[in-house]
Amino acid sequence: MIKVIVAFQCLFLFVVSSANALVEKRLFSLEKNYNPENILVIHTQVDNECRFGVSRNNEYVDFYWLMNGTERKEVHPTIRSQVKNRVSFDGINVNKDSFNIDLNDLKEISHDLESTTIEVRSSIEGGQCQVESLIKLGPTGKYRTLNLKRTYCEVKTNALGIPKGCKFIDLEGVDADNGKAIKVRFKEK
Repeated sequence: MIKVIVAFQCLFLFVVSSANALVEKRLFSLEKNYNPENILVIHTQVDNECRFGVSRNNEYVDFYWLMNGTERKEVHPTIRSQVKNRVSFDGINVNKDSFNIDLNDLKEISHDLESTTIEVRSSIEGGQCQVESLIKLGPTGKYRTLNLKRTYCEVKTNALGIPKGCKFIDLEGVDADNGKAIKVRFKEK
């Protein structure tokens, strides 16, 4: 009888933990011409009800390296703190289906965006959890809403070849209204 109770408790814990398991959702990538084979992937996690949850790093927004385009590698703690400054989490709503990210690289570039804030939203569509990273474009992007998939920085370097910012940043993704591809470029100040 005790074995049956223990087995039932283990099954219950497995069902509960499986029901609350988080699934990774890729938001967008940060790419550059300096070591272009290494891509920084920005992602989040959702539960079975399509609500955002925290990663094992206790963050709603997390990231990893995609080395040589295929091999996943954790980000070193020193670099992690720098990335958190570049892509900074800015609060989640009560329903846990929307939060904001500030894309601070854009603050170092001339742009016509009203804001450098990306709204990350989750919703269930066709029975599937969908996650979008939305940023409102200005005149350059014809005031459309971009579902961001990729940023690209053309790195500028000093005389020693050390990176010191971006010559320009491309924002790429799809129009949130019609799904057509969008790419906008903003140049250094």
